[in-house]
Amino acid sequence: MRRTIGKYVFPVCVLVAFVSGCRQVTVDKVTAAYGLSEGPHWDHRTQKLFFVDIQNQYIRRLDIATGVVTSAYIANGTVGVVIPVDDSNDELVAGVGKDLVLVKWNGDEDDSEPKVKMLCSLEPPQAETRINDGKVDSTGRFWLGTMGIEVNGVAPPDLGSLYRVDDNLKPEKEISPVTISNGLAWNSKDDTFYYIDSPTRQVAAYDYDPNLGKISNRRIVFDLNNTDLKGVPDGMTIDTDGNLWIALFGGSHVIQVDPKTGAVMRKVKIPADNVTSVTFGGPLLDTLYVTTSGYNLTAEQRELTPDAGAVFAVKGLKTRGTLANSFVKMD
Repeated sequence: MRRTIGKYVFPVCVLVAFVSGCRQVTVDKVTAAYGLSEGPHWDHRTQKLFFVDIQNQYIRRLDIATGVVTSAYIANGTVGVVIPVDDSNDELVAGVGKDLVLVKWNGDEDDSEPKVKMLCSLEPPQAETRINDGKVDSTGRFWLGTMGIEVNGVAPPDLGSLYRVDDNLKPEKEISPVTISNGLAWNSKDDTFYYIDSPTRQVAAYDYDPNLGKISNRRIVFDLNNTDLKGVPDGMTIDTDGNLWIALFGGSHVIQVDPKTGAVMRKVKIPADNVTSVTFGGPLLDTLYVTTSGYNLTAEQRELTPDAGAVFAVKGLKTRGTLANSFVKMD
């Protein structure tokens, strides 16, 4: 059902390193509260925000001009990530279950049975895993990570991997094993790749070769264990200054981190415990869109955080993001 969401503003203070006092930003609720909202992707061509509702098996699209959210139900399985196809107005590539699929949906109306075409499987059918997050790099390769299917709310250790899918649609395993493959980002020079395996509570950096799509020389650039912050790092994006913005699942915050020093530069409180991912969007790429989870909450948690599962727009950060890459479909 299509619905329009009114603005709900939360004033918060952002802690700025080396600056006395605090700067006020606003956090606006821009969608209804769904389930496990994740994977925000700003499509600069249409000025729309795509995101997924993993366990409820939806691809959702927010029109920021009207506040209207439309949805496509994917019967094939959980939806971990979705990216629009370049030079197309009605095709998306999504990580569904363990598979990469092509979805036909223009986003203008709800669709309970969009056309879905199988592209490739990341892991064998017997694997107790699912795709959890992913992004497309500057040359059109799709990087997707997997995780073990949760048992009593906990992901089994070391069942996941990070894959690279080139234009031949043959997955190549790049990092393994991992437990919960999550946030990814590349710097503006396209020579560094950042990656999160959530339970480690760390952000790793790798040298990146954009021509070959290869990573090497792993090192840790941020360790949440060295802070007093709660939760684990989840989704991640990067701004034009090269700083990382990281969602803290179980931590009620988004933090800005300088990967050169490992310092937390700013933190923004979000009105939900489980903050799942972030991306910059809007006409000037200066709004930080934040997804959250309302999945598996107790009645008490739901009462305390009724907006968990909604998407929020953070404004007033005085920084901008970079354009997200669309998927380049080969003939």
